[in-house]
Amino acid sequence: MSITDKTRKVLWGRSGNLCAFCKTPLVLDASMLDAESVVGDECHIISGAAKGPRHDPSFSPELNDDLSNLLLLCRVHHKLVDDQPETFSAGMLRQLRGNHEAWVKERLRQSDRAEAPTIVRSAADIPTHLLLVTSAKTLLDHAAGCHGRYYDYPDDLSEPDLDAVGAFLQNLTDWIDVGLDEPHERISAQRSLAENMMDLDEAGLRIYLARERQQLRGGIAAPSAFYVLHLRIVRHNDPGQISLGSSESR
Repeated sequence: MSITDKTRKVLWGRSGNLCAFCKTPLVLDASMLDAESVVGDECHIISGAAKGPRHDPSFSPELNDDLSNLLLLCRVHHKLVDDQPETFSAGMLRQLRGNHEAWVKERLRQSDRAEAPTIVRSAADIPTHLLLVTSAKTLLDHAAGCHGRYYDYPDDLSEPDLDAVGAFLQNLTDWIDVGLDEPHERISAQRSLAENMMDLDEAGLRIYLARERQQLRGGIAAPSAFYVLHLRIVRHNDPGQISLGSSESR
């Protein structure tokens, strides 16, 4: 006999694609050049071979490939339990499998009960004024680490001005999404965005922004900070600009 497709599916499903010993994922993601890699083994608790680990002459050969005699392990722990059959007895491995499957079931139950992810805003953290920005460095200081964005710009822009605004917003979005963790990336972003900001200035447009701290709640993780960038593009003569005695304007 051999392990049937149904038995194999039930074993992997109840094990949650995890090693029963160390909880390591047993299917690794594909790379840019190769397909996924399966690093898990369907292990026999009692070996059907006469000199195999935990062999029991009284054990029915018909049950050799039964679900009750199988355990899903990574290849490291498969070798460990077979090299040390006295330490890892049949009873111990059955208990290990039972504990693991119960753990997987409970984790899935908790996931089903988890609150749907949602963003919560606090009135105290919502910016009341936006900062006038004239340098790409200041822009990046505020934009780095933001997970969301609120963009606003005049609705009566000419075609050339609209192209300049679109190019700037797209460029900024791309750099934020890529990440600005490396110095080289940050310098490249600063140089590129400075050119966009010059185009906006020549078109008579200014940039105002602020950073808002929101909170991501729900799911299975603890609440975490969720930063959002408020960015507004206005004309140089926009009457909504109010001096506050510093570089900030409303």
